[in-house]
Amino acid sequence: MRRRAELRVGSMLRAEPAAVWERAMSAAGINAELGPLLRMTTPGGLESLDLHALEPGPLGRSWLLLFGVLPVDSDQIGLERIEPGRGFLGR
Repeated sequence: MRRRAELRVGSMLRAEPAAVWERAMSAAGINAELGPLLRMTTPGGLESLDLHALEPGPLGRSWLLLFGVLPVDSDQIGLERIEPGRGFLGR
């Protein structure tokens, strides 16, 4: 029997939720979280990962770069669900 797991993570921040959402959902914010060891590329054809402009569905391939230059992994990124101001479910 196959089981599915769900992981939820939360933090208390001293910032307005809208400001946190904007930073966390930007390519710059994602790379700030991964850095300085890793950097994630934006899938080809996308100028940004702005969830205001994206719809659920496949986005394309993204690379993880060690120290920002050495490819160490890639992933076909897709969005299953977007909850503006709260989060997203990526597959």
